[in-house]
Amino acid sequence: MSHPSIDSELLRSFVAIADQGNFTRAANAMNRTQSAISMQMKRLEEDVVKRPLFERDGRQVQLTAEGQILLGYARRILKLH
Repeated sequence: MSHPSIDSELLRSFVAIADQGNFTRAANAMNRTQSAISMQMKRLEEDVVKRPLFERDGRQVQLTAEGQILLGYARRILKLH
Protein backbone atom coordinates (compact mmCIF):
# COMPACT_ATOMS: atom_id res chain seq x y z
CA MET A 1 0.00 0.00 0.00
CA SER A 2 1.47 3.35 -0.99
CA HIS A 3 1.24 6.34 1.29
CA PRO A 4 0.75 9.83 -0.15
CA SER A 5 3.52 12.37 0.07
CA ILE A 6 2.36 15.61 1.66
CA ASP A 7 4.03 18.86 0.63
CA SER A 8 5.31 20.80 3.65
CA GLU A 9 3.57 23.96 2.37
CA LEU A 10 0.23 22.15 2.59
CA LEU A 11 1.06 21.20 6.18
CA ARG A 12 2.09 24.78 7.04
CA SER A 13 -1.20 26.09 5.67
CA PHE A 14 -3.16 23.40 7.47
CA VAL A 15 -1.50 24.22 10.81
CA ALA A 16 -2.05 27.95 10.25
CA ILE A 17 -5.78 27.36 9.70
CA ALA A 18 -5.98 25.22 12.83
CA ASP A 19 -4.14 27.90 14.84
CA GLN A 20 -6.02 30.89 13.41
CA GLY A 21 -9.50 29.37 13.34
CA ASN A 22 -10.33 30.40 9.79
CA PHE A 23 -8.92 30.53 6.30
CA THR A 24 -8.76 34.32 6.00
CA ARG A 25 -6.68 34.86 9.14
CA ALA A 26 -4.44 31.95 8.17
CA ALA A 27 -3.94 33.46 4.71
CA ASN A 28 -3.04 36.83 6.24
CA ALA A 29 -0.58 35.17 8.64
CA MET A 30 1.08 33.38 5.74
CA ASN A 31 1.00 36.36 3.34
CA ARG A 32 -1.18 34.48 0.88
CA THR A 33 -4.64 35.00 -0.52
CA GLN A 34 -7.59 33.29 1.06
CA SER A 35 -8.34 31.58 -2.25
CA ALA A 36 -4.80 30.15 -2.42
CA ILE A 37 -5.19 28.70 1.07
CA SER A 38 -8.63 27.32 0.18
CA MET A 39 -7.25 25.64 -2.94
CA GLN A 40 -4.42 24.09 -0.92
CA MET A 41 -6.86 22.67 1.62
CA LYS A 42 -9.13 21.37 -1.11
CA ARG A 43 -6.10 19.57 -2.58
CA LEU A 44 -5.08 18.23 0.84
CA GLU A 45 -8.58 16.96 1.65
CA GLU A 46 -9.53 15.58 -1.77
CA ASP A 47 -6.27 14.43 -3.34
CA VAL A 48 -3.95 13.59 -0.47
CA VAL A 49 -5.78 12.40 2.65
CA LYS A 50 -9.12 11.78 0.92
CA ARG A 51 -11.03 12.78 4.06
CA PRO A 52 -12.61 15.98 5.32
CA LEU A 53 -10.30 17.76 7.75
CA PHE A 54 -12.56 20.69 8.66
CA GLU A 55 -16.11 21.27 9.79
CA ARG A 56 -17.15 24.65 8.51
CA ASP A 57 -19.47 26.96 10.44
CA GLY A 58 -19.74 30.16 8.46
CA ARG A 59 -16.26 31.66 8.47
CA GLN A 60 -15.05 29.62 11.43
CA VAL A 61 -13.65 26.12 11.06
CA GLN A 62 -13.16 23.26 13.48
CA LEU A 63 -11.01 20.24 12.86
CA THR A 64 -12.67 16.88 12.31
CA ALA A 65 -11.36 13.87 14.21
CA GLU A 66 -9.11 13.12 11.21
CA GLY A 67 -7.98 16.75 11.20
CA GLN A 68 -7.00 16.53 14.87
CA ILE A 69 -4.90 13.45 14.17
CA LEU A 70 -3.22 15.07 11.17
CA LEU A 71 -2.53 18.24 13.18
CA GLY A 72 -0.41 16.32 15.67
CA TYR A 73 1.59 14.69 12.91
CA ALA A 74 1.85 17.94 10.93
CA ARG A 75 3.32 19.80 13.90
CA ARG A 76 5.90 17.06 14.43
CA ILE A 77 6.82 16.88 10.75
CA LEU A 78 7.21 20.65 10.46
CA LYS A 79 9.29 20.78 13.63
CA LEU A 80 11.64 18.18 12.14
CA HIS A 81 11.65 19.92 8.78
